[in-house]
Amino acid sequence: MSKKPVQGFDVSVLVMGATGPSLAGEYQEVEFSVKNDTENYLELGERIAQILDGEISIEGKLKRGWVSMDVVESVFGTSTLRRGEEPPESPRFVVITTIKNAAKGLSGRYKFEQVVIPEISISVSAGKGVVKKDLTFKAEGLVEA
Repeated sequence: MSKKPVQGFDVSVLVMGATGPSLAGEYQEVEFSVKNDTENYLELGERIAQILDGEISIEGKLKRGWVSMDVVESVFGTSTLRRGEEPPESPRFVVITTIKNAAKGLSGRYKFEQVVIPEISISVSAGKGVVKKDLTFKAEGLVEA
């Protein structure tokens, strides 16, 4: 029996803050990457470098339509960002991506811990299209279960 690929119907994404679900509930899309920033070490007389482990970074992006007007306050901890005013420490979140489809034998979860959202991107265009909101995130931890 061949394995069936994971589809969007099989996945849900939830952002949790200190007081429960945050940033207006579930997201339509999530992208993430885990990168080991390796370093090459070339010993004397060698032409092929030894690859050393480096800094590991966990980054991603959440995408969905814009449904909440308080996105700046939710992400940066304040609704006002001005020169001369010190913004508060960035709020921390937990991003949970759940994959579940019993018919395909899929069940799992990616939990991103101590998530900071350093960038929001909102795209507005004329017409009936949905206004898009993207949240770029960085995480201090990833648990695969």
